[in-house]
Amino acid sequence: MWVRTVDGVLVYASPAVEATLGYEPEELEGRSERDLIHQADASLRDGSLERLLASDEPQAPLELRVRHRDGSFRWLEMIDTNRIADPAVRGIVTNARDVTSRKTTEDELVQLTFRDPLTGLPNRTLLMDRIAVALAHTSRSSDILAVLFCDLDGFKLINDVLGHAAGDQVLISVAQRLGSAVRQADTVARTGGDEFVVVCDGLQKIDQATEIAQQIRDAVEEPILVDGRREAALSVSIGIVTTEGFDASNVDPMTMLRNADAAMYHAKKRGRARWELYDEALIAEAAQRAELEPELRRALEHGELAVHYQPIIDLTSGGIVGAEALLRWNHPSRGQLMPAQFIGLAEETGVIVAVGEWVLREACAQARRWQDDLAWPGWISVNLSARQVAQSGLGSTVSDVLTDTGLDPHALWLELTETALLRTGNSAARELAAIEAIGAHLGMDDFETGYASLSNLQRLPIDFLKIDSDFVTRLGHNASSPENGIVAAIIQLGKTLNLQIVAEGVETVLQLEMFRAYGCTTGQGFLLARPVTAPEISTLLAASPRGAS
Repeated sequence: MWVRTVDGVLVYASPAVEATLGYEPEELEGRSERDLIHQADASLRDGSLERLLASDEPQAPLELRVRHRDGSFRWLEMIDTNRIADPAVRGIVTNARDVTSRKTTEDELVQLTFRDPLTGLPNRTLLMDRIAVALAHTSRSSDILAVLFCDLDGFKLINDVLGHAAGDQVLISVAQRLGSAVRQADTVARTGGDEFVVVCDGLQKIDQATEIAQQIRDAVEEPILVDGRREAALSVSIGIVTTEGFDASNVDPMTMLRNADAAMYHAKKRGRARWELYDEALIAEAAQRAELEPELRRALEHGELAVHYQPIIDLTSGGIVGAEALLRWNHPSRGQLMPAQFIGLAEETGVIVAVGEWVLREACAQARRWQDDLAWPGWISVNLSARQVAQSGLGSTVSDVLTDTGLDPHALWLELTETALLRTGNSAARELAAIEAIGAHLGMDDFETGYASLSNLQRLPIDFLKIDSDFVTRLGHNASSPENGIVAAIIQLGKTLNLQIVAEGVETVLQLEMFRAYGCTTGQGFLLARPVTAPEISTLLAASPRGAS
C-alpha cells in the first residue's frame, strides 16, 4: 500500500483493492477528512496512516475515487475504517457504498461557489483565497507577488452593437487568451463584467510583472472573431501592484486588489490600452480615498452636502430657462470639495445611489419653490450616475420624488453621460422608458459624434443634447476648422431630430457668438453665469427676463 498527496487530496492505492474491485485503474484516489490529509505526508515516512486506520479510535469515513481506463470516475465511501489495516483491505471493499452521485453534486456546488459560470475561471471568492495563499508564501521567501487588475477597453460598445451573446463569446475568448499569456502557475480570475485579475507568485523582479502585463495587452489586442465572421477589437488597461518594498505579512488580499484597481484606473485616465504600476503618488491618493470613504458615507447624515445651481440661459433673450443642480461637499476640515474630488469614490463604493437620490429630491423641491414663489416656468436639470442608471427601480424613485415634491414631471430634465450609457448598456433601457412614461425629459451630456453616440440617440428616449465642452473649448476663429464644423453639425442634427441643444462650457464671447450664428438658442457656462447657491439664484430669477423654454 502507498500513500501520497496531490494538490491537497489524499491518494491511497493497493493492488489488493484493485483486484477485489475487479478494475485495473491507473490509480485509486481517495479524499480523507482534514485530519487525515494533514498526516498524509508523515505517513509516507513512518507508516502512521496504517496505524491510524488500524487503531480503535473512531475515524471519519475514507473516500476513494476510482479512475477507470476510459477516464470516468466512481466515488466510494469506506465504512468502519477505524479497524482497517492493509491486510484487511477486503473490508474496505465489502463495506463500501457508491456515493458518486453525491460527489458529483458536491463538485457542482463547488463549481458554482468558486468558479465564474461563463468562463470557468476562479471567481472573486476563490481569487481572494489564492491571493491570501500567495501572500503567505511570499512572506516566507524573498520572492515577489504581483496582482494585475485588467479591465477591457470598449467592451460595452461590443455589447451594445453586437449584442450580449457576442459579448459573452468575447469574454470567453479573452479568458482563454489571458490563460495563454501568463505562466502556467499563475491564477487568472474573472471578478465580474469585463474585469479580470491575474495573480503572479514567485517573481524575482518587478520587470517580470510588466512583461506579463505586456503579453496580456498584446494577446487581448488581437482581433477576436465573433460568430465566425465578425471581428471585435479590444484593448485592455492594466493596474499592477507588487509586494516589492512591502512586508507581505502585513498586506491583506483586499488591499492588494484595491491598489491594483487604483493603478488600473490611473491607466484609464492616462489614455487606456496601457499598464501602470502602483506607485507612491497612487499610494497617497489611495490613502486619501481611504480616509474620505467613511467620511463620505457620513456626509449625508451630517448635513455636509449641498446643492448649487448653474443657470441655463436663453441665448436670445438672456433669460434663465433652466438650472443645473451641482453637488458640493462642505467638508468639516478640508473645506468645500468639488465633485471631481469625490464623485468617483462615491461611484465605486455605491454611495452615489443614496447621494444621487438626495440631490434629485433637493433639486426638485427647490424648483417647485421657485415655481410657487417666483412663477418661474423653467426646468431643473439633474445628473444621473452610471450606478443610478443601472439600478433597478430608478423609474419608481423618480416618480416618488416628483409626487413627494409636487414638481411637474415636464420640469425635470435628467442628464446621462455617454460613459454611463455605455457602462450600463441595454440593461438601463427599461428604467429610462419608465422615466419617459412619467413625463420627465432625458438628455445626453458631453455628446460627441462617434458611432456609439448616434446609436444611443436611436435606441434611447433622448429629448436634449449637451455638446461636449471639449468641442466648445476648441472652437476656433476660422469657420472652416473641424471643431466648428462638428458643432454646427450637432446643432443641425438636433434640429432634425427635434431635440433641444444646450451649449455647455461657454466661456468666451467668440464661443457665444458662434453658437448664436449656428442657431443654438440655449447655453450655460462661466461667461453666462456661474454656479451659485439656491438663495443667490432666487435673486437672479427674480430679475431674469422670461425666455422661451
